Amino acid sequence: MNNTTLNLIEAEKKAKDITIKNHPEVFELVEIMMHLYITGFNLIGDSNIKRDTDKVWLALIVRSYHSLICSVALMERGYYAQSMALIRMVIEAYFLCGNCEKDKTIVDAVLHNKPNRPNGKTRFYYSTLAAKMGASDWHDSDYVFACDFTHMSHRTTEAMTTTKIRPGYRSLKLLPSYDELAFIACSKLLLRNGLLMTKFLGRLLDEVSKENVTTWHIKARAAVQQAEEWSGGLKGRYGNR
Repeated sequence: MNNTTLNLIEAEKKAKDITIKNHPEVFELVEIMMHLYITGFNLIGDSNIKRDTDKVWLALIVRSYHSLICSVALMERGYYAQSMALIRMVIEAYFLCGNCEKDKTIVDAVLHNKPNRPNGKTRFYYSTLAAKMGASDWHDSDYVFACDFTHMSHRTTEAMTTTKIRPGYRSLKLLPSYDELAFIACSKLLLRNGLLMTKFLGRLLDEVSKENVTTWHIKARAAVQQAEEWSGGLKGRYGNR
């Protein structure tokens, strides 16, 4: 194992140690959220899912669950732009879930490999999907921010660089490192949108589960409230940054 590899492992470990020490409340909320997904999947069990809409919901929910797991692993080790790219996928899944009952082209594209464009390709315009489900404000805040952070922009540049001693100069960080504001940005969007997707998991449970899902819904509402209280408390600490 060469020195570069050792330095990378050490840098990731250092970033993770600092992150877990500084933000235990975030990981508690993440654990609660992920438990909702796991218990929801268990309640679905081997249910016979017949509706195409339900099948699309399940596919997008499971995909989002995987994205959330990977996103947490990345942001706790200092890979914020990469983490945000996965969160953006979750937001896109939310817009698709919110439209697939009325938009057959989504079902056809996801389940039946039928492109929704004349050129034989599939492409979704998320601003349009958001508008159709009355979520344009959500698109303009969370989705646009996630895109800005994911693409090479001033946000990702700031997270990848550090100021040098001389004013006006910044040095590029080859190794990942802890950045408080970047971690908070990822955490807010991950929790908000990860919990938002449980709305469709709940609707799916109501449709197909053979078990009583009342307790699950109570826990889901409590998780959303806890996350909102945490997010609301950030303004006093970080202002509008």
